[in-house]
Amino acid sequence: KVSATGAIYGSVTNLHIAEELAKRGIEVDRKSIVLKDVKEVGAYKAAVKLHKDVTAEVAFEVVAEEA
Repeated sequence: KVSATGAIYGSVTNLHIAEELAKRGIEVDRKSIVLKDVKEVGAYKAAVKLHKDVTAEVAFEVVAEEA
């Protein structure tokens, strides 16, 4: 849910990202996902540590929930 100013109630966490990736057939440990505070609608990027020396960048968008 989103306020009139675009702020979301709560925040998006690494668990949310892991769950959405799993829905798309990509299994990732939530502890390997690093993201900054996500508290507004908009486009963001999260880093996923796949290996000690390998990090992937995942783009995602936070949108208002349909009523």
